[in-house]
Amino acid sequence: MTLSLLAQVGLSAQENQLRSRLERDSILIGDQVKWSAPLTLKQGEEFAFVPPQEPVSEGVETIEGFRLDTLKMRKGELEVEARMILTAFDSGSFALPPIYALVRREGGAVDTLVYEPPVLEVNTIPVDTASFEPFDIKGQMKYPITAAEVFPWAVVALIVIAAVWALIRYIVYRRQNKDFFGRPKVVDPPHITALRALEKIRGQKLYQSGKQKQFYTAVTDVLRQYMAGRYGFQAMEQTSAEIFNSLSDKDIDERLMERVKELFTTADYVKFAKHLASDQENEEAIPTAVSFVNATFMQQLEAEQAEEGK
Repeated sequence: MTLSLLAQVGLSAQENQLRSRLERDSILIGDQVKWSAPLTLKQGEEFAFVPPQEPVSEGVETIEGFRLDTLKMRKGELEVEARMILTAFDSGSFALPPIYALVRREGGAVDTLVYEPPVLEVNTIPVDTASFEPFDIKGQMKYPITAAEVFPWAVVALIVIAAVWALIRYIVYRRQNKDFFGRPKVVDPPHITALRALEKIRGQKLYQSGKQKQFYTAVTDVLRQYMAGRYGFQAMEQTSAEIFNSLSDKDIDERLMERVKELFTTADYVKFAKHLASDQENEEAIPTAVSFVNATFMQQLEAEQAEEGK
């Protein structure tokens, strides 16, 4: 092993029997003990301790590695100490190894000093079997539940309850045609809805930008929805021929009916036959739809007024 901790000091080695020592002769399992080797040197002498190999003994563990401490200096002599902190977790006697130190005297001679090792006694805790009374294994310790632990779960529970309540309230009021706060929903009559939709299509200027298919689809869909709301048949699912067959028994002006038929025919050609409608057909589409809505609504209004006058 290489020498380490070489230091220049000014002292002389003693030639007495050398022994490393433990601060206690015996320890309990798991206790720690200091193992040290003192050395006294005179001025002009150099020294080096050779650290023991690890582990120092089988069953002995090192808590603090090999290190040097300067204890004191007096009358031209220096006292140093090499030390380690040891422990053991098995009971028994453990023989520690010797510690070696090299000392170079003032004249240049090198002495090898060998420290006789002690024996480390490790004891278990004595048990008085006469008076010892074993205790049963304790159950798991239970701590009281704190408010900090309950609070997050309480918040989650309240959120879930509020969400379920809001969902039930929404479904019930929706079936009753009410909003979330229980107020009756104001539903615009079919003719108002249709006229607003047609005005919105007029503002989009679809056919002016070459989107004839979107334009005629939007106009005829508005009329289909109006007819479904006004007359109560499934106009959205019917063909053009089926729609006008459903309207055949309605008291609608013949000339207006012909204009609406022409509108639907032109729309079918544009949507399904890639027909390009003329500028006149494009310009008359929305006015024809508006006339149909207004005329049929007025017819309904007059009928209702006549019924109230009876």
